[in-house]
Amino acid sequence: MVDREQEKEIEKQEEKDEQKKPSLEEVLKQCEEEKARYYDNWLRAEAELDNFKKRVIKEKEEFRKFALEGLIKEILTPIDYLEMAIDHAKTSKNVDALIQGVEYTLKSLLDVLKNYGVEAVEGNGNFDPSIHEAQDVEERDDLEEGTIIKQMRKAYKMHGRLLRAGLVTVAKRPEKKENKNEEKEKTDNDIKEE
Repeated sequence: MVDREQEKEIEKQEEKDEQKKPSLEEVLKQCEEEKARYYDNWLRAEAELDNFKKRVIKEKEEFRKFALEGLIKEILTPIDYLEMAIDHAKTSKNVDALIQGVEYTLKSLLDVLKNYGVEAVEGNGNFDPSIHEAQDVEERDDLEEGTIIKQMRKAYKMHGRLLRAGLVTVAKRPEKKENKNEEKEKTDNDIKEE
Protein backbone atom coordinates (compact mmCIF):
# COMPACT_ATOMS: atom_id res chain seq x y z
CA MET A 1 0.00 0.00 0.00
CA VAL A 2 2.72 2.31 0.77
CA ASP A 3 4.09 1.75 -2.65
CA ARG A 4 0.79 2.66 -4.27
CA GLU A 5 0.54 5.84 -2.27
CA GLN A 6 4.05 6.83 -3.25
CA GLU A 7 3.30 6.12 -6.88
CA LYS A 8 0.20 8.30 -6.70
CA GLU A 9 2.21 11.08 -5.10
CA ILE A 10 4.84 10.85 -7.84
CA GLU A 11 2.17 10.93 -10.54
CA LYS A 12 0.54 13.98 -8.97
CA GLN A 13 3.90 15.69 -8.78
CA GLU A 14 4.64 14.92 -12.43
CA GLU A 15 1.23 16.29 -13.42
CA LYS A 16 1.91 19.48 -11.50
CA ASP A 17 5.32 19.78 -13.13
CA GLU A 18 3.73 19.26 -16.54
CA GLN A 19 1.20 21.96 -15.81
CA LYS A 20 3.92 24.34 -14.59
CA LYS A 21 6.04 23.83 -17.72
CA PRO A 22 5.34 26.53 -20.25
CA SER A 23 4.20 25.47 -23.62
CA LEU A 24 6.51 25.66 -26.62
CA GLU A 25 4.65 28.73 -27.85
CA GLU A 26 5.23 30.45 -24.52
CA VAL A 27 8.94 29.53 -24.55
CA LEU A 28 9.24 30.79 -28.12
CA LYS A 29 7.49 34.05 -27.21
CA GLN A 30 9.83 34.55 -24.21
CA CYS A 31 12.88 33.88 -26.41
CA GLU A 32 11.69 36.35 -29.03
CA GLU A 33 11.09 39.02 -26.36
CA GLU A 34 14.52 38.36 -24.91
CA LYS A 35 16.09 38.50 -28.38
CA ALA A 36 14.36 41.81 -29.10
CA ARG A 37 15.60 43.21 -25.78
CA TYR A 38 19.19 42.08 -26.46
CA TYR A 39 19.05 43.41 -30.03
CA ASP A 40 17.76 46.77 -28.81
CA ASN A 41 20.52 46.94 -26.18
CA TRP A 42 23.11 46.03 -28.81
CA LEU A 43 21.87 48.78 -31.14
CA ARG A 44 22.01 51.33 -28.31
CA ALA A 45 25.53 50.24 -27.36
CA GLU A 46 26.61 50.44 -31.00
CA ALA A 47 25.19 53.97 -31.29
CA GLU A 48 26.86 55.03 -28.03
CA LEU A 49 30.19 53.66 -29.28
CA ASP A 50 29.85 55.56 -32.57
CA ASN A 51 29.00 58.75 -30.70
CA PHE A 52 31.97 58.22 -28.36
CA LYS A 53 34.34 57.76 -31.32
CA LYS A 54 33.03 60.92 -32.97
CA ARG A 55 33.37 62.85 -29.71
CA VAL A 56 36.96 61.66 -29.20
CA ILE A 57 37.90 62.63 -32.77
CA LYS A 58 36.35 66.07 -32.30
CA GLU A 59 38.16 66.55 -28.97
CA LYS A 60 41.48 65.52 -30.54
CA GLU A 61 40.98 68.01 -33.37
CA GLU A 62 40.17 70.75 -30.86
CA PHE A 63 43.22 69.82 -28.81
CA ARG A 64 45.50 69.89 -31.87
CA LYS A 65 44.02 73.17 -33.00
CA PHE A 66 44.63 74.94 -29.69
CA ALA A 67 47.45 72.90 -28.09
CA LEU A 68 50.07 75.53 -28.90
CA GLU A 69 47.87 78.48 -27.93
CA GLY A 70 49.93 79.24 -24.80
CA LEU A 71 53.22 79.10 -26.68
CA ILE A 72 51.91 81.29 -29.49
CA LYS A 73 50.65 83.90 -27.01
CA GLU A 74 54.07 84.01 -25.36
CA ILE A 75 55.88 84.36 -28.70
CA LEU A 76 53.72 87.35 -29.68
CA THR A 77 55.57 89.62 -27.21
CA PRO A 78 59.04 88.98 -28.72
CA ILE A 79 57.48 89.56 -32.17
CA ASP A 80 56.29 92.94 -30.90
CA TYR A 81 59.85 93.68 -29.74
CA LEU A 82 61.25 92.79 -33.17
CA GLU A 83 58.73 95.03 -34.89
CA MET A 84 59.68 97.91 -32.56
CA ALA A 85 63.38 97.28 -33.29
CA ILE A 86 62.74 97.41 -37.05
CA ASP A 87 60.72 100.63 -36.70
CA HIS A 88 63.48 102.13 -34.56
CA ALA A 89 66.16 101.11 -37.07
CA LYS A 90 64.26 102.87 -39.86
CA THR A 91 64.04 106.16 -37.97
CA SER A 92 67.28 106.19 -35.98
CA LYS A 93 70.94 105.82 -36.73
CA ASN A 94 71.69 104.53 -33.22
CA VAL A 95 72.93 100.98 -33.88
CA ASP A 96 73.64 100.32 -30.21
CA ALA A 97 69.97 100.71 -29.31
CA LEU A 98 69.02 98.37 -32.15
CA ILE A 99 71.52 95.75 -30.96
CA GLN A 100 70.24 96.10 -27.41
CA GLY A 101 66.65 95.64 -28.60
CA VAL A 102 67.50 92.53 -30.61
CA GLU A 103 69.44 91.08 -27.67
CA TYR A 104 66.45 91.72 -25.40
CA THR A 105 64.17 90.03 -27.95
CA LEU A 106 66.48 87.00 -28.11
CA LYS A 107 66.50 86.75 -24.31
CA SER A 108 62.71 86.98 -24.30
CA LEU A 109 62.39 84.18 -26.87
CA LEU A 110 64.84 81.97 -24.95
CA ASP A 111 62.80 82.57 -21.78
CA VAL A 112 59.63 81.46 -23.59
CA LEU A 113 61.37 78.29 -24.78
CA LYS A 114 62.69 77.64 -21.27
CA ASN A 115 59.12 77.83 -19.93
CA TYR A 116 58.28 74.95 -22.29
CA GLY A 117 61.30 72.86 -21.25
CA VAL A 118 63.51 73.80 -24.22
CA GLU A 119 67.11 74.71 -23.47
CA ALA A 120 70.30 75.15 -25.44
CA VAL A 121 72.84 72.38 -24.89
CA GLU A 122 76.18 73.68 -23.76
CA GLY A 123 79.01 71.38 -24.79
CA ASN A 124 82.36 71.07 -23.09
CA GLY A 125 84.28 72.08 -26.21
CA ASN A 126 84.70 68.52 -27.46
CA PHE A 127 82.71 66.86 -30.21
CA ASP A 128 79.91 64.66 -28.85
CA PRO A 129 78.06 62.71 -31.58
CA SER A 130 74.99 62.44 -29.37
CA ILE A 131 74.47 66.23 -29.50
CA HIS A 132 76.64 67.46 -32.39
CA GLU A 133 76.71 67.01 -36.13
CA ALA A 134 80.05 67.69 -37.81
CA GLN A 135 79.55 69.95 -40.80
CA ASP A 136 83.26 70.29 -41.49
CA VAL A 137 86.58 68.89 -40.30
CA GLU A 138 89.66 71.11 -40.19
CA GLU A 139 93.24 69.93 -39.76
CA ARG A 140 94.90 71.74 -36.85
CA ASP A 141 98.24 71.16 -35.07
CA ASP A 142 97.40 73.40 -32.14
CA LEU A 143 94.21 71.57 -31.02
CA GLU A 144 93.36 68.09 -29.82
CA GLU A 145 91.43 65.90 -32.24
CA GLY A 146 87.69 66.23 -31.68
CA THR A 147 87.86 69.79 -30.35
CA ILE A 148 85.06 72.03 -31.62
CA ILE A 149 86.54 74.92 -33.57
CA LYS A 150 83.36 76.68 -34.60
CA GLN A 151 79.67 76.30 -33.82
CA MET A 152 77.35 77.24 -36.66
CA ARG A 153 74.14 76.16 -34.92
CA LYS A 154 73.36 75.40 -31.27
CA ALA A 155 71.93 72.10 -30.08
CA TYR A 156 68.62 72.19 -28.19
CA LYS A 157 66.92 69.71 -25.87
CA MET A 158 63.31 69.57 -24.72
CA HIS A 159 62.77 67.91 -21.33
CA GLY A 160 66.09 66.10 -21.75
CA ARG A 161 65.45 64.81 -25.29
CA LEU A 162 67.46 66.20 -28.19
CA LEU A 163 65.34 68.38 -30.47
CA ARG A 164 68.09 69.49 -32.80
CA ALA A 165 71.77 68.60 -33.04
CA GLY A 166 74.37 71.34 -32.99
CA LEU A 167 76.22 71.97 -36.25
CA VAL A 168 79.99 72.30 -35.69
CA THR A 169 83.42 72.32 -37.28
CA VAL A 170 85.74 69.82 -35.60
CA ALA A 171 89.55 69.77 -35.32
CA LYS A 172 91.53 66.87 -36.72
CA ARG A 173 95.21 66.19 -36.38
CA PRO A 174 97.05 66.54 -39.69
CA GLU A 175 98.38 63.37 -41.19
CA LYS A 176 102.09 62.87 -40.67
CA LYS A 177 104.21 63.76 -43.70
CA GLU A 178 106.38 60.67 -43.19
CA ASN A 179 103.37 58.44 -43.78
CA LYS A 180 102.56 60.30 -46.98
CA ASN A 181 106.14 59.92 -48.23
CA GLU A 182 106.11 56.19 -47.37
CA GLU A 183 102.82 55.72 -49.21
CA LYS A 184 104.16 57.62 -52.23
CA GLU A 185 107.33 55.50 -52.30
CA LYS A 186 105.26 52.32 -51.98
CA THR A 187 103.00 53.43 -54.83
CA ASP A 188 106.03 54.34 -56.96
CA ASN A 189 107.60 50.92 -56.26
CA ASP A 190 104.34 49.15 -57.16
CA ILE A 191 104.24 50.99 -60.46
CA LYS A 192 107.89 50.13 -61.25
CA GLU A 193 107.29 46.44 -60.54
CA GLU A 194 104.48 46.30 -63.08
